[in-house]
Parts: sequence; structure tokens; C-alpha cells
Amino acid sequence: MAIRKCPKCLAVVPAGEAAAYSDALVCPGCGGPLEVAGISRHVAVWPALAAGAAAWMFTGESAGMLGWAAPVLYSFLAFSVCAGVLTMFLADLRVREAPPEPHAGASGGSGHTHH
Repeated sequence: MAIRKCPKCLAVVPAGEAAAYSDALVCPGCGGPLEVAGISRHVAVWPALAAGAAAWMFTGESAGMLGWAAPVLYSFLAFSVCAGVLTMFLADLRVREAPPEPHAGASGGSGHTHH
């Protein structure tokens, strides 16, 4: 399937929406529920983890009273930006399955109240 295209109607989903709403996308063409496929998430996350680790290593010797916070902040920002950008460019979409409907027996009760 092509990048960021609906598998039903082949409409292209905007890159920003694919990154921001990866679990709850709505196709602009047919209105169907979509999500970013798992393999696309993995392809985006592994380089982002490497970018976060590199940012940690480059800022690990920060001085000052809040020197411990710089590696955490910069690695978080590097991971977040890298994962978002890669998701924008590499997102393969699939039809999102509806969550299963809970039935009356799922809550452990039969719906009757006991006094």
C-alpha cells in the first residue's frame, strides 16, 4: 500500500494528521476509521530511539545545578521529533477495527441489583 493512503478508497491522509492521530484517523475520502500500521510504528520508533540515545550521549556532561535535566530533556525532544517526522513520511495505514462491544456478562453481574 502507498504511504498515507486509505486502503479502501486510496485517498491520501495529510502527514500531520497521520502523526498526530495515529490511533484515531478518519479518512478524508470515505470517512472510514484508520490507524497507522504496527510495522510503520516500529520503523519510526527505532531510529527515534537512536536519536534520543545520541542526544543523551552528547549532553551527558552538562554542568550546573540542573545539569542532570539537560540529557533527559534533549533526549526526549530528539525522540519525539524524530518519531513524529518519520511517522509523517512512512505511515502505512490500515482499517481500524472497532473495539469489541461489552455484553451484560462482562461486568460480572446480570444487571440486577441486590439489597
